[in-house]
Amino acid sequence: MSLTAARRATLAALADSLLPHGGALEPGASDVNVAGQLDSYLDRCAPGTRRTVNFMLTAFNLSSIASRHVRTFRMLGPAGRDAYLAECEKSRNRQRREALVALKSLILMFFCSDDRIKPLIGYDGQPYKKVERDPGIVPLEVTKPDKGFFEATDVVVVGSGAGGAVAAKELAERGLKVIVLEEGEHFDRRDFTGPPPERLRRFYRGNGLTFTIGVPTVSLPIGRGIGGSTLINSGTCFRTPGFVLESWGLDGAVLDPLFEEVEATLNVGPVDDDIMGANGEVMDRGRRELGYSGGPIRRNANGCHGSGVCAFGCPLDAKLGMHVTYLPLAAKAGAQIISGCRVDSIVIENGHAAGVRGSVVDPETGAIQRDARFEVSARCVVLAAGAIYTPTMLQRQRLANSSGQVGRNLRIHPGCGVLAMFDHDLHAWKGVMQSYYVDEKLRDGILVEATYPPPGVGYSAGGVGGKGSDLKDVLARYPQTAAAGLIISDTGTGRVRATPGGGLLITYDLHADDLRKTLEGIRLATEIYLAAGAQEVHTLLPGMDPVRKRDELSSITEGGWTAADLKLSAYHPMGTCRMGSDPQSAVVDEYGRAHDMPGLVIADASVLPGSTYVNPQITIMALAARSARRLASELN
Repeated sequence: MSLTAARRATLAALADSLLPHGGALEPGASDVNVAGQLDSYLDRCAPGTRRTVNFMLTAFNLSSIASRHVRTFRMLGPAGRDAYLAECEKSRNRQRREALVALKSLILMFFCSDDRIKPLIGYDGQPYKKVERDPGIVPLEVTKPDKGFFEATDVVVVGSGAGGAVAAKELAERGLKVIVLEEGEHFDRRDFTGPPPERLRRFYRGNGLTFTIGVPTVSLPIGRGIGGSTLINSGTCFRTPGFVLESWGLDGAVLDPLFEEVEATLNVGPVDDDIMGANGEVMDRGRRELGYSGGPIRRNANGCHGSGVCAFGCPLDAKLGMHVTYLPLAAKAGAQIISGCRVDSIVIENGHAAGVRGSVVDPETGAIQRDARFEVSARCVVLAAGAIYTPTMLQRQRLANSSGQVGRNLRIHPGCGVLAMFDHDLHAWKGVMQSYYVDEKLRDGILVEATYPPPGVGYSAGGVGGKGSDLKDVLARYPQTAAAGLIISDTGTGRVRATPGGGLLITYDLHADDLRKTLEGIRLATEIYLAAGAQEVHTLLPGMDPVRKRDELSSITEGGWTAADLKLSAYHPMGTCRMGSDPQSAVVDEYGRAHDMPGLVIADASVLPGSTYVNPQITIMALAARSARRLASELN
């Protein structure tokens, strides 16, 4: 087992204190062996994940020594544990509170995912309908090497997500020989099954435990597999607002045709009423009551049945990620897609990027295979490893950084969730996971999106406060809840740094203006839910009672909250190799070409010069298509 006896005892004590036997849901954490399930799960996780969970357990166990209880948590009696948990949830000591929130989220995820608990909260965990595979989707053939190799090509693309897949398709269709290298595994609809913990382990980097260091700590989940984060994103497809493009010095009229082509390839359209689900319908009702602007979200989908598990891989191939759209088109045009390839360096010849080197790894475990070195020589390198891994690759070789901006200017769209309770069943997880938006305050940097993942995961877990019978009362009312998430266009920026031994460090402190916007966003979402008839709204702010009346809204924005009080997550890292015409302040030009490294093109979220204000998926794709077409014209 991964946990020592002491840590497992700490976990069991915490789980039993949060979820004791009895109450509105009779089974407790010990009845479904949450501690044992999590311990066994960690055995299958990456070493870094095990270290993180072990650290959190140790830190939380010791944290009570510095309180009035003066003993480790697991040594406290039941009354002492209950008292300490109540103190932690309201504490302004963020380390103590963050450790509890993180462990509580893990415990709730395993508890709510258990087959004995799901029927008690009305969750069947299955798509609405079983359907045959869309005949228009051509299975993607991927090469999975078991030893090292050498290849030569025109262009090598590192990364298979929104940027890399589009670049590969555009280059291959213009007659260039293309090889795409992806570190992760190739998944298809047959793999997208099982409980959320198992899907987090398989489809996310760091088993879903990637986060930033700063005030506050921010969860930053990133996909890992053929298709990158398009495997596990919500499928939301907003065009970049015109005022944003103008601020970047880009002409919207030039980009519009690119957006149209991307949208056509991905079958982008608004969520239909029949799969909207109650979560979107509630937001629509509140938005209309208040007269605010908004509407159904536009998504890349075809044949969607509203199974509500977009963030864990679509079991129907209805969400049109890169693995069922651009990558098959690239392969049809002659591109070769290779999985299990971890690129660790760019080959430089005469000052020109001329290929890449790396190791063949086990796509699931990340372990390096025997005789596993590979090299791909190329006329040009397209780096599309994302806004976290692209800059660290360059930093390790000190490449393309005469501007000093590689790894800087990190934007992440920090946000949080709001959970509303109604007097009737909604089963809000039935329907599209992210279905509706309110953009009334978009120009102020606030976007509200109706988002409901499976019960016990994400916002629907983070919004649950309390412990014992109070917590179980809330869990029993899961069918009556609705949830929304915020996207905050951040003013502040963070930084990504490569660390010795192949690691990395992501630092990010929430800017004071972004704190203000987050609180205004929580207030806006709460106002919408109250207008829709919610009985109470949980804001996630520590120690704050649920909001039940509109005259209580001011307590959200005028409560003296600090950045450390927020429980944030983010899904849109961008900006770490930003584009611009000035080589002294930008890493690449408007076509993604590195200012000081011939033969190197960057085609991912790292080139975005600022916040997109909306989900950035098709912005990345449109710019990648633009860069690839310019590159093809130069190489042909």
